[in-house]
Amino acid sequence: MFNQKMNIQQFVGRLVKDPTLKTTTNGKLLMTFPFAYNTPNKTDDSGSTANFLDVEAWEKLADFNAPRLKKGMEIVIMGNLTQRRWKDAENKTRSTFRLVARAITVSDLKRRPEPDHLRQAA
Repeated sequence: MFNQKMNIQQFVGRLVKDPTLKTTTNGKLLMTFPFAYNTPNKTDDSGSTANFLDVEAWEKLADFNAPRLKKGMEIVIMGNLTQRRWKDAENKTRSTFRLVARAITVSDLKRRPEPDHLRQAA
């Protein structure tokens, strides 16, 4: 029997821009942001190649993380890669991948947001 949990991927990388938070026409909360991660590359002098993915998070995950995540933060994302396909104006098939986040953790300890219960009242 197929188990949906088998499709979970884990990525470590950095936010390219601050997240965008919006409400869909169906009333669901959606957070999106571009994400960069490196993969090993022995032909490059740096030893790695930067890759970019668009990330989306929904509802509670979006609401919790949108105010905490900032451009440049290192984060760990667990989620599902999804493919979107469409026909362009010339009727050519195009496709892109998007990472649908299931869990997000800030791994950049210097920039990690302080937990709510430790914040001092202003």
